[in-house]
Amino acid sequence: MGRLQLAVELNTAAKERSQQSIFPILTLSTIPMEATMSKHRSRYRFHLAAAIVFAVAALHAWALPAAADGGEAARVQPYAENPRYLAMDGVPFFAIGATHRHSWTPISRPAQFELLQDLDRLAAVMARIDSPHVRGFVRCMPYDPMNHMHDGAVDPVLQPWKRLDDGRYDLAEFEPAWQERLRSFLNAARERGILVSLEVWDDWSVTRGIGGAWDPGPGHAWHSHPFQPDNNVNYGRQVLPHTTRACVSPFYQTLPGANGNQTVLDFQQHYVDHLIGIAGDYPNVIWNLSNETRATLAWSRYWADYLRERLPAGAMIGEMPSTTGRDGVGECDPDLSPLTLATDDRYDFVDVAQPVSRHGFGADPARQGIGGAQRIRQYQQAMAAAGRIKPLVVSKDYHSHPDGGTAVLWSRLTGGAATSRFHRPYGKRPPTDTDFQYEAVERLGRFLAGVEFWHFEPRADFVAGLPEGSPGANAIGRTGREYLVQLFGGHGGDVALRLAPGRWRVVVYEPKADAYRNAGGRSGEVIEAGEQPLAISVPTYDETAILHLRRADE
Repeated sequence: MGRLQLAVELNTAAKERSQQSIFPILTLSTIPMEATMSKHRSRYRFHLAAAIVFAVAALHAWALPAAADGGEAARVQPYAENPRYLAMDGVPFFAIGATHRHSWTPISRPAQFELLQDLDRLAAVMARIDSPHVRGFVRCMPYDPMNHMHDGAVDPVLQPWKRLDDGRYDLAEFEPAWQERLRSFLNAARERGILVSLEVWDDWSVTRGIGGAWDPGPGHAWHSHPFQPDNNVNYGRQVLPHTTRACVSPFYQTLPGANGNQTVLDFQQHYVDHLIGIAGDYPNVIWNLSNETRATLAWSRYWADYLRERLPAGAMIGEMPSTTGRDGVGECDPDLSPLTLATDDRYDFVDVAQPVSRHGFGADPARQGIGGAQRIRQYQQAMAAAGRIKPLVVSKDYHSHPDGGTAVLWSRLTGGAATSRFHRPYGKRPPTDTDFQYEAVERLGRFLAGVEFWHFEPRADFVAGLPEGSPGANAIGRTGREYLVQLFGGHGGDVALRLAPGRWRVVVYEPKADAYRNAGGRSGEVIEAGEQPLAISVPTYDETAILHLRRADE
């Protein structure tokens, strides 16, 4: 029996054992307090504080549903009545998130990052929001792409594969400590009612290196990737090059066929099978095939089909393509674009983080917010024409600082996406950026708790006029019942809206100041609309303002 075959059989047995207790209850005994007290008292204080925060948050958190009638727990799904949005057990929700670090660090860098720090902080925010229609949202890249540019050099990192004494990896064997850390993370997210976008592959680590999009140097990316032949004991350079390419790296040239690299594909499948064995039964996990992929559409479709055959029924599978700023098509394969994926039934959602962000529209937050909404509307129109609407996920926004971050965060809601989440603080930003992220997310969530957004769809025709100098606006709503309008640029003046005749309650909210700028404050001001567009006077504001309009008699 070959090593890979044996490892697969052992993995299958381990999966069967793990499924008997896939969601253990997190208790204080899981935290190594005694050992920590003796050597690292500050770390003990952090763990104790985090445990207290979690205990308090758990009293108010909207937990994931238990299995019904002895069957499997209900999974996150598109909301049946309006599949632009997500739902859990039939309850629609909007997912929001913030973070202080990269998506792989909680799993792969245990010496530098607390496993539960972001989850506990996000759970505390959700507890204060206290709504079943707002959930926390995190990304998880299970292996480390060896990107040390923001987190500092770390050696060794905790990778899925077993690392041998000579520093190389055995791709046929998996690291038990990695598996336990990933499972602990997923357990904690489930217990806190947090949605996880689990990313199967990372592109940065296979297209950056010698001959790639750029070479970050030894210790980074493909130089240190476990699949790079110099870094494992399973094959040499005659099987897979130690160099790479900016587009369609040799790592991607493994699909079955005349030129497919079957040796490497076997190990790729082996890893994916193991990941499914660990995470396949978590109802709060959506499966994102890649992080900013520069592969081909064929590669993406292959793995979408591969996961579909092996994941439990109802598991959501999606993709995050790297796109061009010019027109939002796939950066290396134009067909691997959100527009293609949105109309392909292999995918249950599309992660549009790249085409709606600064990658697509530059650094100006108004351009990102308005242009991103236009692209989302384009994708939704294509889906409607094809006969199937699916959620469009934004798993990360790079504009994650106080100078424009609020406008971008809200624009994903007003543009028609299913989620809105900040990326890690960009570049050498100050630590206060993280505080801003969580404050901004909480304000969005508290506001959303009073809005029946799950009935909404984009309404570009709703706004009839804007103040002079305004760069544009986003509008979303339920015809004749309730609307949100997002303004950009700070310009005060009249906003003309095409409201149906009758009495409407109007709220003008300034998210950055967390202030209501209308008579009546949070309760709103009642106005009478006639046959002509109604002009609502809006004062000047900082960065972005939100108009919330709903029928006064409802």
